[in-house]
Amino acid sequence: MNKHWLILGLLLFVLSACNKQEERDDRPYLVILSLDGFRWDYPQMANTPTLDSLKKAGVIAESLKPSYPTKTFPNHYTMATGLYPDHHGLVDNYFHATDLNRIYSMRDREAVMDGVFYGGEPIWVTAENQGMKSATFFWVGSEAEIKGVRPTYWYQYDWTIPFEDRIDSVVHWLSLPEDKRPHLIMWYYSEPDHTGHVSGPESEELKVLVEELDTYLADFFTEMRKLPLFDKLNFIITSDHGMNATSNEKRIFIEQVIDTSQIEYMDGITPNVNIKVKEGMLDEVYADLQAAEHLHAWKHGQLPERLHYGTNIRTQDISLVA
Repeated sequence: MNKHWLILGLLLFVLSACNKQEERDDRPYLVILSLDGFRWDYPQMANTPTLDSLKKAGVIAESLKPSYPTKTFPNHYTMATGLYPDHHGLVDNYFHATDLNRIYSMRDREAVMDGVFYGGEPIWVTAENQGMKSATFFWVGSEAEIKGVRPTYWYQYDWTIPFEDRIDSVVHWLSLPEDKRPHLIMWYYSEPDHTGHVSGPESEELKVLVEELDTYLADFFTEMRKLPLFDKLNFIITSDHGMNATSNEKRIFIEQVIDTSQIEYMDGITPNVNIKVKEGMLDEVYADLQAAEHLHAWKHGQLPERLHYGTNIRTQDISLVA
């Protein structure tokens, strides 16, 4: 009798292991690509057959509001965590983390790779904690160890790596054996944001760049369709923010608005900054900013509710937007 129970127990264990393996095999895959600064109407300005075909085959959002401030690092980490920048702590691309007595900058490798700056729980950490492998290619926050976890596969940022090489990495990850294959892949490309800043969002250079990106996407999906697990793949193509044209005539020089000797420092860059004011100078600086044209200024904790911003200690004393 004991022998029979032992055999039955082994059979149940084997069946259970098989079921778990089948569950792993049946889990879908999610591949998220962010094209930095890709404005919602760029496909209408250029010839983008790949994006047009995706629109017909899948779904497209009617609109998308980025979180405030509409900058690369805050918004990418918002997409990863589901939290507003005021809550996850990346309040700008550059800021004084007064709670840590340190400075965070997207160009500071040591800071970018230090998990102490990042609040919340990014989706790759959640995936890893659930036993699911993840892979990231330059997604904001993924170079840092957050809550003791990093993606299974990740790269240190290098803007010079061509789009084609990034495609090759995604193909490689999805071609790995099942036990090593990531089910969550998040990858990033810095265009068309760079070209938009240099040449303008409605320039001919931007149009050419968008069409080039569409060609890259065609190559990417060609490679994806070759994979045996293509039917299990889910794709999201998104962006962190849009872009509007401006001109030098619209520039505001802050030293012409306030006495800069009354402030400690300013965090961020156009169109919004956070200001740390010297002790005893807050009301005077705030009054000068309030009187200026084409500027909106709010004291800490007094920003409009719709912005979900300005309560984190890292947003300093005054938040300013042109």
